[in-house]
Amino acid sequence: MKIIHALEEFSDTQAPVILAAGCFDGLHIGHSAVIQVAIDHAQTIGGEAWVFTFDPHPAKVLSPDRAPPLIFTTGQQSRQLQEMGVGGCILQPFTIDFMKQEPVDFFDNLCSSIPELAGISVGEDWSFGRNRSGNPELLTKLCGERNMFFSAHPSVCWKEERVSSTRIREAVKLGRLEDASGMLGRPVSTIGKVVHGEKIGRGLGYPTANIEPENDILPPRGIYASQLRVGHNLHNAAAYIGHRGTFHENKLQVLEVHLLDETDIDLYGQQVEVSYLKYIRGDEVFENAEKLKKQIVADLQAIRSVFP
Repeated sequence: MKIIHALEEFSDTQAPVILAAGCFDGLHIGHSAVIQVAIDHAQTIGGEAWVFTFDPHPAKVLSPDRAPPLIFTTGQQSRQLQEMGVGGCILQPFTIDFMKQEPVDFFDNLCSSIPELAGISVGEDWSFGRNRSGNPELLTKLCGERNMFFSAHPSVCWKEERVSSTRIREAVKLGRLEDASGMLGRPVSTIGKVVHGEKIGRGLGYPTANIEPENDILPPRGIYASQLRVGHNLHNAAAYIGHRGTFHENKLQVLEVHLLDETDIDLYGQQVEVSYLKYIRGDEVFENAEKLKKQIVADLQAIRSVFP
């Protein structure tokens, strides 16, 4: 998948382009529906589906003190788009000047920057341009004038409520993994680099990979049945989020992962992704290392039962 960082970088694709436009934080099932429309129509006309989104998220520019934590990193978003079959992604810088464009000027800029633009897919509530005055009704008119395909996909619901990034953030914070994963269409996950730790787990007989999270948001502290993605490989694992209170109270929260079976994999320095499949228990402080080891045995037994 091609990735460019401004409309001006777009080069000739030699094929019609159907563009899915939106913020797409988390790429939840509502976002996926909008993008799938672009993919399907592009296939119908022998074209290519592209995604237009923003980096940074508009909220980080408009109200940085109140901007919500992002569910996905840009890397996670790009990989997911590629797996969906998207041909390219435009990560447009969101600036004050960009925000001041009139909606019609924004649309004209899209058309001049992407000469092969043959259609646009958005969500029914998408707004754009100065004061967010552009909307699907205007896009219907503008696309019609150029004989372009246009789709405004209805909102998608989960448990009879509209799916939104806000709902997903709240579900992750509260540890409602089933709801968060259902709205995302995939498990909640964290991406980060494996770094050297204090080797406490190794001393207990259960070595762990210490991960520096890149995501803005993590599930609550505790033990989780999880999977660790290393490159294209998935490994069943136990994940711990907490402060290691049994040994000393860390000021910073840590994320550690213990692989259930593989022991000879060198993970240091690698970027990995932890997917949380099931909450096992909360973070606890134990009187001594022996009591902690006994609990680890019980935790691993519970986690193994999650996997077939």
